[in-house]
Amino acid sequence: MLGLYEKNVLWLSLKQGRSVFWLIFLVFFFTGCMSKPKVKSEGDVHQPEWILNTPVESGFLYGVGSAEVFGGDDAGASGRAKDIARVELVKQIEVKVSGEVSQEIEEVTRNGKTKLTESLRQSVKNRVPEFELSYVMSAESHKAVNGKRVTVMVKLDVNKELEALRNQIAALDQELGDYARKFSEIPQGGLSPLRLVAPALVLSEQRAGLQARYNALEPRKQIAPLLTEEIKVLVRQIYQRIAQLKISVQPEGVGDRSMQTGLIAQLTKRGIKISPEGQGDIQLFYDLRVNNIPRGGTYFAMTEGDIWIKDEVGRVVRALQAKAKGTSTDPGESRSRSIRKLSGQLGKALLEALF
Repeated sequence: MLGLYEKNVLWLSLKQGRSVFWLIFLVFFFTGCMSKPKVKSEGDVHQPEWILNTPVESGFLYGVGSAEVFGGDDAGASGRAKDIARVELVKQIEVKVSGEVSQEIEEVTRNGKTKLTESLRQSVKNRVPEFELSYVMSAESHKAVNGKRVTVMVKLDVNKELEALRNQIAALDQELGDYARKFSEIPQGGLSPLRLVAPALVLSEQRAGLQARYNALEPRKQIAPLLTEEIKVLVRQIYQRIAQLKISVQPEGVGDRSMQTGLIAQLTKRGIKISPEGQGDIQLFYDLRVNNIPRGGTYFAMTEGDIWIKDEVGRVVRALQAKAKGTSTDPGESRSRSIRKLSGQLGKALLEALF
């Protein structure tokens, strides 16, 4: 039998032995983790440098994009990857273009700015052709070893692109110059003369966008104004003349007048001036047809409307159609709702239809 002293010594020895064992185990464990070499995945081993670090080269810009391969369709994946790469390339140029163009046009129209000018400008912006780079070419492509992804790099020849932009800007300047001469010759009043020169507003926005992109690409950063002084004068004068136009709104023949109030409200909301019936630079005639159908205590009003836009001498320059539906337990309310919706649709379309 062991005495109390001997038992305490044995217990301490076993405890110290366990501590030493765990200490040795932890040392070997962490040493193994730290010394274990990092193994790259199979895809990393063969991945080209340009995927991680887009090349920087004088006279060129690069964009990289990748896409998954579905159903073994390598060509489809390559096409999608190329599209993404082009988008990434364009982003390098487009960073401030939209803001610069908007600021330029805002400055041009500042003095004659009205609600109509603001509404019309949005319509004009929507008509500007989408910009596309002309000299983008495929540079490199890589398919992952596992076959699940394709990566493509494209490059832009900056010097050729600048030359193309110069040519486009020169062509627009010539067109806008023709519109400036035409504007100086048209009569002062009426819609028809303005319709002849209104396309210059779209061309001026397009010109400003091209010049902004040229400035972004120009390696020497020789920043040119987005619009020439001649173009600025033309744009300002066209907007001012449009803001002075007045529209009369009336039903065709002895038709229903219930839509007249709604159309006038929509036009006024957009800054267009209203004239008494039969007067003004633009005459707007409408025809309204409402079919109110009762179903289970609810009325469904199906409304159709036609609009004819006539110039100062009574010629029809545009015609519009729209449909709307209104529902209510009250037949009068369902009719009113459908007419209000129809007025909103036509009022929005009118601004674009005018010019």
